[in-house]
Amino acid sequence: MEPQSQILILKIVIGSAWIDRHLEPGEVKYLQTLLERYQLAHNPELLALLEKPVSLQQTEQWMVQYLMGATEVERLQLLGAIGKMVIADEIVSPEDHNLLDDYYNLMADIPPKPEETATLLKTVGQFVRRVLQGRRQQ
Repeated sequence: MEPQSQILILKIVIGSAWIDRHLEPGEVKYLQTLLERYQLAHNPELLALLEKPVSLQQTEQWMVQYLMGATEVERLQLLGAIGKMVIADEIVSPEDHNLLDDYYNLMADIPPKPEETATLLKTVGQFVRRVLQGRRQQ
C-alpha cells in the first residue's frame, strides 16, 4: 500500500474518532497502535489530528477521496479499522453507530475500483487452460 493511501486511511479513522467531539483513552490507544503499525507514529500531520477535533465534513471529504480509488477489499479493511476504533472505548454511541451506517451507505453509492487480483486470476486461469489444452492435443 502506498504511503499516501496509508495516511489517508489514518486521517479517516482519526476523523471518525472525533465524531462525538472528544477522544476516549481507548480510542487514543487504538489510534496510536494504527500509527505504529503503518510506521507513521511520528508523522506531524497525523499527530496534529489527535490534538483537536476534526470536522465531520473534512472526514467525509477524505472518505470520498479514498473511496474513489479503493477496491472492495480495501473498503472493507477501512470499515473494519473504523469499527475497531468505534469499539476501542467499549462504548458505541448513537453517533458512532450512525457514522458506520453513513460510511456503509457512502461506500454503496461509489462503485469500487476493480480488484487487481481478479485480473491476475483471470490471466493465470487463461494460461492454465492453454497449457492444459496443449497437453491434451499432444
